[in-house]
Amino acid sequence: MQSECAKYKELKDREDRAHATWTSFLYRNEHKPKLSDKAKRKHQKEEMEAYQQAHKARLAHAKTCSICKEISAN
Repeated sequence: MQSECAKYKELKDREDRAHATWTSFLYRNEHKPKLSDKAKRKHQKEEMEAYQQAHKARLAHAKTCSICKEISAN
């Protein structure tokens, strides 16, 4: 069930965008210039960390928001 909480939706959108960015890097189009192995690892780590931060923020909000708690309890 989706939450009606605006903050939750905002955080979920942020998480979804970060995940899309991270996975698009993982499945990078072969026509783009190749990065060095070190640059690939650094970029992948940065994208993964951005996704993890967005995910943690959404989960933390869901635990503390009364609207989200009420909806998840149903």
